Amino acid sequence: MRFVKRSTRLLILLLLLAFFAQGMAHLRSASLTFDEGPHLATGYATLRTGDFRLQPVHIHPPLANMLSAVLLLLQDDLPDPRTIDGWDIASLSAVTDAVVWQYPHPERLALVGRLPILWLAVLLGALICRWARDLGGPRAGLLALTLFAFDPNSIAHGTLITTDMAATMLSVATLYAASRQVSEKARKQESEKAKRREGKDFVGWLGVGVLLGLALLAKVSSLMLVPVLGLVVAGYEGRRAKGKLHGSRLTQYILRLIPDAASLALPAMLVVWAGYGFEVGQVPGLPFPIPAATHVRIYQSLQEHYELGHPTFLLGQVSSHGWWWYFPVAFVLKTPLPVLLLALYAVVRTAYHVRRDILTHSSHALRSAHYVALLFPLLYAVTSLFSTVNIGYRHLLPLLPFLYIEVGLSGSRKYGVRKSTSPQDHPHWYALLPTPLLLTPLLLWLILGTLAVAPHYLAFFNELAGGPAGGYRYLVDSNLDWGQNLWQLREWMTEHDVTEVYYAHYSPARPQAYGIEVKFLPPDPRAVTFTPWQPAPGWYAIGATVLQGPYAPDLNSYAWFRNREPAARLGYALWLYEVAPSSPPAWAVLCAETGLSPEQVRANVGQATLRVIQPDCSSAEVYAKGTGLWIGTAAERPAAGTLELSLRAANGAESVRIERLEAAPSPASPYPVQTAGPLDFLGYDVTPHPESSEIVLRTYWQVKECPERPLSLMAHLVAADGTTLQVGDGMGFPIDQWQTGDIIVQRHRLPAPESEGYAFRLGGYWLDTMERWAIVNGEEYWLLENHN
Repeated sequence: MRFVKRSTRLLILLLLLAFFAQGMAHLRSASLTFDEGPHLATGYATLRTGDFRLQPVHIHPPLANMLSAVLLLLQDDLPDPRTIDGWDIASLSAVTDAVVWQYPHPERLALVGRLPILWLAVLLGALICRWARDLGGPRAGLLALTLFAFDPNSIAHGTLITTDMAATMLSVATLYAASRQVSEKARKQESEKAKRREGKDFVGWLGVGVLLGLALLAKVSSLMLVPVLGLVVAGYEGRRAKGKLHGSRLTQYILRLIPDAASLALPAMLVVWAGYGFEVGQVPGLPFPIPAATHVRIYQSLQEHYELGHPTFLLGQVSSHGWWWYFPVAFVLKTPLPVLLLALYAVVRTAYHVRRDILTHSSHALRSAHYVALLFPLLYAVTSLFSTVNIGYRHLLPLLPFLYIEVGLSGSRKYGVRKSTSPQDHPHWYALLPTPLLLTPLLLWLILGTLAVAPHYLAFFNELAGGPAGGYRYLVDSNLDWGQNLWQLREWMTEHDVTEVYYAHYSPARPQAYGIEVKFLPPDPRAVTFTPWQPAPGWYAIGATVLQGPYAPDLNSYAWFRNREPAARLGYALWLYEVAPSSPPAWAVLCAETGLSPEQVRANVGQATLRVIQPDCSSAEVYAKGTGLWIGTAAERPAAGTLELSLRAANGAESVRIERLEAAPSPASPYPVQTAGPLDFLGYDVTPHPESSEIVLRTYWQVKECPERPLSLMAHLVAADGTTLQVGDGMGFPIDQWQTGDIIVQRHRLPAPESEGYAFRLGGYWLDTMERWAIVNGEEYWLLENHN
């Protein structure tokens, strides 16, 4: 037995060391991410000045920020925040730029700022192991800890300077303390000692209240603990009443409830107030000062943030107010598949236990503690469906420890077994998963998959998404691309002898601090001139987030690159392209259905004098001299052209298609005819319409002079005896846009005749006089015969 205990402790230590080692690898390889700068700067400014003015702007309580920044106080080369331009107006961006982004040693900031978070994550792993072991024995604890230690999401966010890991750890600690309190009270409920202490149990909730206060100081989402703990206390005291709550029993219930609730709330509020230096201040909307006013203002700022929205990408779509299914999709795609499979079994097994306990009125102490571990993730998961700020998978981090614990319990033979039951009392599937034969390959799958993505843990996606390389199609931002690949960019540039790149990212970090020379692109305010449809030659480093649209000036700012394969993908998140010199277009055809203006087209290609042709794209194609662009929809696309780029709408559907036209197409049936009008006939194509019983006749014409009179092109469908069956005259290209040499392809749509043979009577005429143009043989039209 002693050997088993020692080996278990050794395994726990090794698993925690494995997590720590992977965390250090990520810590050292990832450049400071978008959110880390403000978190670190805010924490440093608060510690250095004792002033909380940046917290409402940052929309985060101070505890996690201050923990991350505490070692920065040992740095003597950081500026005093009070001397920074913008401090007086609480400019978070100005303070962050001066303290973090301009600092010449970003690796030093990353190390000292991330280490406290990593230690919190290690502590979280120990808590997960302990809670699972309490409920299901050593095997449950080891299994839960293994899942935590090799979950790439836990590793990634357990080493970043954010509030996520601190809030997760403190939430778990709070609920674990509550579960211990509940289980201890359940064990002693029937004892004489418990009866003597009746009414004094509130003392045990004081520690829970302190932890609750710390959790509230870590992140605003920790407020979710309040209703959960309220339900825990109310439920336990209600069960102690043993009967319907009315009369004297209701009075006794309330009398028991008040001290428990007070012992939770009072220390929590005191800790929160202490976290703000026992400040008393004004809050907008209240006529009197209140304690911890900054904390209340943070919640007000959060409400404003929810109302304004946050740019989010999901499955090709972009929205500022999210989707209810965002977090379910993120959970399915970013949680390792072995964990998902184990979790599925754990959910079924847990549901079985809950149903059995309800039917048997079980009050087992372990069950009481277990239900504390179930309440929070259930409530948190449900409320996440209503969130309009869908930032990333990291907002699901508070759920993961409870998921690991449930899986650990599902792999435990101890949990769920009663002395009064035998294995035959359980359904056949009950004992399937705990066997090492089934667990071992799943755990190996998890471990090998995590090691394969190292050290780019942040970019992890499971096999359902195509792995990390396919994740950009589904989710971006902190799920994939958070600005963490500047070290990899520097290394790549050195290896490939590239001295400067165009850099497109939403992070305000300064690549120069990493030894990288860049020309900034939008959305950075330092951006150089950029033409989205005709980018300048050179190397481009583009983050997957702006590539997909969020944070970019326009959803399609980088559509040109989306349609091309990158030369390299650094950490799966930063894409590199080499743009070769190319001839700019001499003209562009713009279809009205696109909703774009000629000015927008000229700005996107960087040519103020570009000729923009605007025909009726449903009936005509136009080709001018030289290389051109066709800008329309897929339904109107020309016969000749190669895809240059496609623009998409917010719902992910293609809205505009842009094709490059190097030369005008040749007619399938050349038939040159010279006319006395401004156009000469070149030939034709005849095809059945793919979606109707129509014939599409495409006639090819070349402009030899620019007329000043309205005109039309004749296309009559005639029977073998010369009888006119259908008329499809028209001209889809306004004459005021013509230039000599233009090729016009007019589409004539005609109902298909019932007869076997037919002919086309073609020509041109002036609309003002209906005079037909003569041709060289003196006729006013020509026939294209013997069509079937």
